[in-house]
Amino acid sequence: MTRSLDGFYAALFTGKSGEGSAMFILSGGTLVGADPLGVLFDGSYVPDGKGGFTGNVTVKAPPNGELVQGVTTGPDGLVYQVGVEIPADFETRQFVTLTTPLGPVNFSLKLLRGLA
Repeated sequence: MTRSLDGFYAALFTGKSGEGSAMFILSGGTLVGADPLGVLFDGSYVPDGKGGFTGNVTVKAPPNGELVQGVTTGPDGLVYQVGVEIPADFETRQFVTLTTPLGPVNFSLKLLRGLA
């Protein structure tokens, strides 16, 4: 049986130029979230057959900000896609590395509570 990821999560990020945080809700294959500076995350995920999950996330960053990858979003903001691989042991790892079009991001994902 595949375990459920459904819940409220806190995420910590580090990248080339800094660190950040975000809150996420994962529910039934849908992932949504936001960070304190207005970056929005919207995506989906499915089991990978190895106890983990894979998915895709659209990242929408507001204008005139700087992302942890060291990229400035410019006057129009920035939208990009990220493929996500969440290994089965993500809760016990110090971090998981994501490869984004703007550079690598290390993140940790901590379950705050389930949805029920």
